Amino acid sequence: MKSIFSFLFFVLFFSSVQAQMSDGFRFGLKLGVNGSNVYDDANAADIKKRLGVTGGVFVQLPLGGKRLSLRPELLFTTKGAAYDYLNNKNPDIKINYIELPLSLEYHLFGVVNLHAGAYASLLASGDGDVSGVPGQLEKASFEDFDFGWHAGTGLDFGGLGLHFRISRGLKNVGNQTATELLGDLKNSAWALTLSYGF
Repeated sequence: MKSIFSFLFFVLFFSSVQAQMSDGFRFGLKLGVNGSNVYDDANAADIKKRLGVTGGVFVQLPLGGKRLSLRPELLFTTKGAAYDYLNNKNPDIKINYIELPLSLEYHLFGVVNLHAGAYASLLASGDGDVSGVPGQLEKASFEDFDFGWHAGTGLDFGGLGLHFRISRGLKNVGNQTATELLGDLKNSAWALTLSYGF
């Protein structure tokens, strides 16, 4: 997993340099709100979404034309949820990640943005309560890495973009020790972002 993260970081760094040196490349900033929850465990019920923020930088790399492009991003994003587990545990988790999405974008009619791809995330911080007892979950309770897929759409007007994206993690949120408290659960999120490319 570390090798995937390192590769994506290298792609983003190299692309950022190229974006400042070559015509046709675009470097930009994005910021928005997201909603997150967890999924994939039949024992989890009454899941309450958590509202948070996401933001960072991106590079748009044209692929032989104006319609198709590759878009690596480097984001800070908040995730987590509160839910009932096994009818007697009530985890309330807050997890923050440094996230590296890599998207393939297609522009339809010049302004409609369709994109999809994969992401890898590095855990920045994490904590949580269980049944109202604070301090039972800490950063060490969560997996250091997460990865998954994402897809979205939006509108691009020149350098200004408004995008909506959903994402699904493919790895359990908690480590083996914390799984007894958290269950076998994965991240799920949506994000609404405003971006500006230079």
